[in-house]
Amino acid sequence: MKIQPRHVICVLGQWDDFSSVQSIVDSVSPAFVLDLEYSQLEPDKRMKDAFQASLDRSKPTIQGAEWRTIDSHSAVAYVLSPPIAKAEAESIAATALLLVAELLKKGGVAAKSESAGLAHGRDHWLELVRQYRKATKAGDTHTASAALYRAWVQRAIHDEDTNSLYSVGMHLLGHRDVELDDDLEASDALKWIDLMGLYLVADMPQRALRNGEGFRLSDSGPRRIIELDDCGRYAEDDFFFNPYGYVRLVEDD
Repeated sequence: MKIQPRHVICVLGQWDDFSSVQSIVDSVSPAFVLDLEYSQLEPDKRMKDAFQASLDRSKPTIQGAEWRTIDSHSAVAYVLSPPIAKAEAESIAATALLLVAELLKKGGVAAKSESAGLAHGRDHWLELVRQYRKATKAGDTHTASAALYRAWVQRAIHDEDTNSLYSVGMHLLGHRDVELDDDLEASDALKWIDLMGLYLVADMPQRALRNGEGFRLSDSGPRRIIELDDCGRYAEDDFFFNPYGYVRLVEDD
């Protein structure tokens, strides 16, 4: 059996102890765990660099004043989700998003996903929660799922060894990550990655993808061919490892 993914969330704050953090975690979901082994009640000088490296590659949302807040943190909390079975992935991703929001409202100053290498600004995290809650209340499953995709999937990472651009984080939603050759501009590659990513997460196709199928940006747009492969980019014990593999979009000859 392949390893199951899990959310590993890093939250910076100004806590004097972790009792309030533990209370928030317990109130949102007892299935999530505050990792006291790695959490610390002192600043971590590596955090600014770590958050900079994890900025959303499509649209960074951490603003100037937030960097000063990150610099001034006095505590680091790590929160773990339960291992994620595919059938429970969306529900756990939603709980993780709501938990981040509660921590940011009650002492947290910044948050990032260790499992996707993705950091958003505080206001953007809260906006994603607002979008998710509004869509869920309206019964708009597509928009709700899209909010989770934006929250947890880092896109258009460049792999110089394989000359490709790819996503990380789809394993947190129970799906394959997406990759394609880097012969496209990053902005164009992002369109392909998002189209396939949102197709899987938000459109929820009723049957599995198949090798050799075509996939288009639009009805009359360029066509690429689907190739399905295992995840050989990361070791099985890596946060970024995707047990579902990759869907590669190759040029249609």
